Amino acid sequence: MIFKLINKPALQYLLCVFVIITLTHCNSKKNSTEYSYHAAGYYWKLISFTEDSNAYEKGQYAHVNAVFYTQTDSVFYDSVHDLRDRLFIRIDSLKSIHAFHHAISKCNNGDSIIILIPTKKFFNEQFGQPVPFFSERDSVIKIRARIKEILNQEAYALALQKIYSDEHKEILQYFGTKEEMINAKDSIGIYWVSKTDLAASDPVRYGDIIEIQYEGSFLDGRIIDYSPNNFTLKYGTPDQLVKGLNYVIGKLKIGEESKIILPSQLAFGESGSSNGSIPPFTPLHYKIRLINKK
Repeated sequence: MIFKLINKPALQYLLCVFVIITLTHCNSKKNSTEYSYHAAGYYWKLISFTEDSNAYEKGQYAHVNAVFYTQTDSVFYDSVHDLRDRLFIRIDSLKSIHAFHHAISKCNNGDSIIILIPTKKFFNEQFGQPVPFFSERDSVIKIRARIKEILNQEAYALALQKIYSDEHKEILQYFGTKEEMINAKDSIGIYWVSKTDLAASDPVRYGDIIEIQYEGSFLDGRIIDYSPNNFTLKYGTPDQLVKGLNYVIGKLKIGEESKIILPSQLAFGESGSSNGSIPPFTPLHYKIRLINKK
């Protein structure tokens, strides 16, 4: 009866506090350090630390290993596996309202931390989506994170060079020979697996309403993205398609299909997809057809 007198937000808050107290109590015999609360909306606890007391400087990056757990300790995301160990968090200040990023900014090189974030807040900030079915009953999400390295801008640039070199090798492996790869590449960096004549007689123009069909996959063939049935859009509308696909559509004739490889800069870039399904720095294969335009 008492729960009927408590509004839903207040009840969720009380449940979250109860979970924190329970977790803290269960861990007290193993580790006397309790969780600390931060006004950015999360609880945190260092589980190992270094003597390095150097604070982050503006523009630096933290290379982080992070594992996300449900409240029952089931793993649903691992940055080494799901992001190919390419989780870099830019740290500009402790004023970030992103709870995970804020907590990382409190750590030093080599530190390990546990972070507890209210479930709805976590999925909204980290993936930009509602709470998925497997966490609907969870009050908090638990993160175990370790700072592998703190990089200044110069060191981060060198790390990017290595990553882009690995991406280049991945695309080369797809084509088989350097000559085929070079011949497939156009002036903006798209690789045409099957070419159009690149000069449509009645090209799509910004503002046209178009119907398209596409299918995206990793270079190993695993499908990760496809268009809904009868998918239409206004050509040139920001953020409806990745940059590379917008360019390709402008080269197609009605009824024509092309197969392409988009380097990561023309796909989902340094961050990957917002829902986490596509890792950062990932080249993608697309098959795309222009069905109609008006």
